[in-house]
Amino acid sequence: MRKLSISGCFIFALLLLASCTQNAEQNPEKPTYKIGVMYPLTGDGAAYGIPIQKATIIAADEINAKGGINGNQLRLIFEDSKCNPGDGNSAAQKLINIDKVKMIIGGVCSGETLGAVPITQAAKVILISPGATSPAITSAGDYVFRVAPSDSYAGVVASNYASTDLHAKKAALITEATDYAQGLREVFKTNFKKSGTIVADEIYNPDDTDFRTQITKVKAANPDIIYLVPQTIPKAELLVKQIREQGLKQQLLTAEVIVSQADAIKKNAALYDNIIGIMQKFDENNPKAAIMLAQYKKQTGQEASLPSYMAGAYDIVYLLADAISKNGYDSDKIKDYLYAVKDYDGAVGKLTIDENGDPIMNYSIKKITNGSLIVLK
Repeated sequence: MRKLSISGCFIFALLLLASCTQNAEQNPEKPTYKIGVMYPLTGDGAAYGIPIQKATIIAADEINAKGGINGNQLRLIFEDSKCNPGDGNSAAQKLINIDKVKMIIGGVCSGETLGAVPITQAAKVILISPGATSPAITSAGDYVFRVAPSDSYAGVVASNYASTDLHAKKAALITEATDYAQGLREVFKTNFKKSGTIVADEIYNPDDTDFRTQITKVKAANPDIIYLVPQTIPKAELLVKQIREQGLKQQLLTAEVIVSQADAIKKNAALYDNIIGIMQKFDENNPKAAIMLAQYKKQTGQEASLPSYMAGAYDIVYLLADAISKNGYDSDKIKDYLYAVKDYDGAVGKLTIDENGDPIMNYSIKKITNGSLIVLK
């Protein structure tokens, strides 16, 4: 496995900062409102989880610096859900049964989020994610929310672009065996079949590092386009590198994992050149987003990874703080508050939450060119 785009020292520093922030908030003499947070903080998923954790801390620090919630401080309790269902389930159990939280922010990955759902639903604890996009989350439960749009729409956008704009009649897929990737795979396949043919449909396991068998089958099928859905940037780099090595020249189409990683794109400009990605529409110049991203860069010296998800996490903290201030530390009342969110002016943009706990948002289509992203649509 290659090094993550975030250095080990940087990861350690952020984890230490989070620990110090959490420990400082545990002063028994200072009343606090507890919010559980479960993100992938180790493994490949930490490339997402740690920047999103930092955005969460920035929001909490801002709120606490202004006096907290009705005079009480906001306390974040972090757990490492490692981007998989089992650890997501364990993190939720610990936060609910040991820490006694009434609301949890997370996960970032769909798998860890879905793994937590049985626990949070049974306990009537709010679970709200800044980055889980699996279509299965829509019907997961009435205490489950997210501020990232469902892949049920992203997969349609990708397949429509492939058939209409790229004029593809034959598509091949290479996807990771995770809830996130498989959600996109199913939607893309179903929609693309309305106008074209799926000539190869290859799946690899999260621990795999050799994709030559899958790539060889795709090459033999001679598709017009190849739709790639890796879960993390280390897997994306390995996959794209092996596709290039085998000489495939077809257009590569993907989701947000690759096109949201500014540092990775700059460092591997030639490798990722010409890849087209579908991602949540997001304006980094939005005043709230600009403030959050500037603070992140000031504190870390790093460009944001998945900035739209970071903005979502930042907004979630503010939404929950406002909900607590108006309704108290009551999960049922906060649930009703979240369902009533309409045109909230957040860092992520205008946010409305529908009757399924999903946000109403749009997508953009971007192409990697010389280490930069060019907006196509």
